[in-house]
Amino acid sequence: MACYSPKTPRNAFPDGGASFPYETAKGVLRAAVPGRRTVLNLLRTAMQPMGTTLYIYGGGWNEQDTGADVAARAPLPSPAWRAFFLSQNAAYDYRRFLDPRFRRCGLDCSGYLGWTLCATLHSKPQNVGYVCPSTEMAGRLAAHGLGTLLRFPTDFLPGDVFSMSGHVWLCVGACRDGSLVIAHSSPTPDRTGTGRGGGVQLSALPPDDSNPSCEALTLARHYMRRFPTWSARYAAQAKPRAQYTVLPDNPNSGLFRFTALSDPENIKNQDAPTILSALFL
Repeated sequence: MACYSPKTPRNAFPDGGASFPYETAKGVLRAAVPGRRTVLNLLRTAMQPMGTTLYIYGGGWNEQDTGADVAARAPLPSPAWRAFFLSQNAAYDYRRFLDPRFRRCGLDCSGYLGWTLCATLHSKPQNVGYVCPSTEMAGRLAAHGLGTLLRFPTDFLPGDVFSMSGHVWLCVGACRDGSLVIAHSSPTPDRTGTGRGGGVQLSALPPDDSNPSCEALTLARHYMRRFPTWSARYAAQAKPRAQYTVLPDNPNSGLFRFTALSDPENIKNQDAPTILSALFL
C-alpha cells in the first residue's frame, strides 16, 4: 500500500505557519509555535502528532539510516502522517510496513522525539535534524550543548528526555501519587488483539509496577479519548517503570535535561494535571 502524501491546504495555517493547530480546529490541542524555546512549547509541540500518527519502524529516519528525513527536519507536522493513520484501521500492524519507503508515513520513538525537538528549536526546515539512535539521544543532545546528561537521575521533570535501551521518551509531568505521564511513539496492541499498531501517544509509568492503576494512567486515558478514532483502536497503557527507567551500559543513555529552554510559565514546578490542561483545549 502506498503512503499518502497530500499537500497541505493553503488555508491550513491561517497565521502563515507561525503556529500549527494540527488538531486545534477540532477543539483538541493548543497551538505550538515553531522555534519558541520554552518548556511549555516543547510539550505543546510534542502533542501535535498525538493520536494521529502511527508507529512506523524507522519512521522519521532517512532511507540511509544516517539521520532525520525531510519531514523530521521540518517545523510543521507532515500531513502524510495523519493521512496514513486515517487510511488504516484497527488491524494495522507495523510489521507489514517495514520497507523503507513507508518511513515517511509515521514515526518511531527517535523519529518522534527528533521531530519534536527540531520543531521546538527551529522555525524553519533544517539541513540536519535531531533523529539519532534512541538509546543515545540523551547523550547526543547534551553533546550539542542543549542541556545536561544525568546518568543517575533522582527525579523527572517536565520536558526531560530519557534514553533507555532501545527506546526514548519525553516526560510530560509527574502526579501526586508519584506516577509519570510520558509521551512517546510505541507499538500498541489494538483493542481486539488482531493488530499491532499504536504510535504517538500518552502513557503512564506507575510508581509501583505491581499495581499499574495510578493517576497518570487515568490522565492518559482521559486525554487520549480526545482523539476518538485513535481511542476506538487503542487503549492508553501503563508501561513498566522498572523497564522504562533502567540505565543500559551505553554512556550516552540516561536522562537529558534542557538548559537551552526557558521556563517563563514555571512548567517544571507544576504537576501533570495542570500541565495537560495547558496542552489541551
